[in-house]
Amino acid sequence: MYHPDINPSGQEHFKTVVKAYEMLCDSYKKSQYDHRLKSYLNSTNKSANVVKDKQAKGYDVSDAELKRRQYYQEHYKKQYEQAQQKAENIELKRSGNEFKNIIIATPLAVLLIMLLLNVWNDKPKIKVVPYKEEALPAKTPNEEERKRVTTGDTPYADYFGGARKDTVYKGVMKFKNMCGNDLILFLFNKKNFIRSCYVEHGFEVSLELLPKEISLMRIMQGKNFEYIHELSKAGVFGAFKDSCKFYQNTKKFRLNGTNDLTLLNFTEQGFVEVGEENFFKIL
Repeated sequence: MYHPDINPSGQEHFKTVVKAYEMLCDSYKKSQYDHRLKSYLNSTNKSANVVKDKQAKGYDVSDAELKRRQYYQEHYKKQYEQAQQKAENIELKRSGNEFKNIIIATPLAVLLIMLLLNVWNDKPKIKVVPYKEEALPAKTPNEEERKRVTTGDTPYADYFGGARKDTVYKGVMKFKNMCGNDLILFLFNKKNFIRSCYVEHGFEVSLELLPKEISLMRIMQGKNFEYIHELSKAGVFGAFKDSCKFYQNTKKFRLNGTNDLTLLNFTEQGFVEVGEENFFKIL
């Protein structure tokens, strides 16, 4: 009736109808409007009752008014249902698009992951060359090589009969050299030689596969070790040229898990200085 396409003069009234329709379709706006209306009705209740008493009790609604009301009710109900159907169609279309995107994206993601793993695990090709044994000329060590010694080397191991490893107990002990000189550490268990190890000043070594108990510990310390230097009294080649001293500790060390020993001052740590003859004496 008031649509601008049918009734150009009803444009303002049509705007009012649309505004009311939008408010009725929005639950939040409708509740706000109902709240304000209820407050207004409560404030004017008494006045309304007085006016109502004065009005005629038998108010009749004409047939035209009833038809008009029925038309608006059916019209806006139809509009509301169409709006609801349109919203549901949009939601279904959105869900379908999301599902379609997932279907497309999933294999692409799997392909990308496989590509990354393939690149990550890609190993360079190794060319296998058949081994051909060739006789190498015997090399005579020069003087510098005969002198060279570093942390972890095992001087005098052959002199004491070779190192022994305990593959049953598998004890571990760490030694840190902070005495100011380089040193060679010798470990014994009862009458058996266990291990020797060269430790430079400021370095730390970890000796593994040790027995449960170390009954004797010997230390040679000094500077400028040379394999060609002879200890005339002991009849042994290999020693420190400067500040060479020999120490021995008969205290028993029982290993329990990982054991640490920092070597600082030998005499304060239970070591006794001995002569080179006794130091190299085989038990």
